Amino acid sequence: MHKLKSNIGWLIDKSPYNRTDLRYRYNKSAVTISNWCTGKSYPSAIELFDLALLLNCTVDDLYERLEEEDVD
Repeated sequence: MHKLKSNIGWLIDKSPYNRTDLRYRYNKSAVTISNWCTGKSYPSAIELFDLALLLNCTVDDLYERLEEEDVD
């Protein structure tokens, strides 16, 4: 079994945008954006591709796949 580690928070920090910008762009709550950043929930496929474009990365860059032994 594999788990995904979110890189979204780190990518936001590197970008000219902040979490509030994402809240308004995607019409989401602060909790939802925080959950995207921590991997507790995930953007939709459409949001993933838009987020990657916004953050100047690929969809693959948004997450890392962890091996089972790396999962807490």
